[in-house]
Amino acid sequence: MAYVDIAGGFELDVVAACVNGGIAIAGGSGTVAGAVMGALFLGIIKNALPVVGISPFWQMAISGSALLIAIASNTLSQRDSGRIILKKAEAAE
Repeated sequence: MAYVDIAGGFELDVVAACVNGGIAIAGGSGTVAGAVMGALFLGIIKNALPVVGISPFWQMAISGSALLIAIASNTLSQRDSGRIILKKAEAAE
């Protein structure tokens, strides 16, 4: 017998761990060690916050903000300036 809902709700945690570990959202770059480090980071956060006495609402807010910061830094680090592409096209003409 197989249970289909045994890990339900962990999808966002897996994506957050991978992004925090440095794996690009669009794919193509990242390492297994980075994913493991991201999972350890999120595990430490999720286990340390209840010990400190932070409410479940703020625990989710802190985890979500860590994910948003990782996504923003990932996006900004891989962003190319559109002006450079336009200048290269104009120089070729």
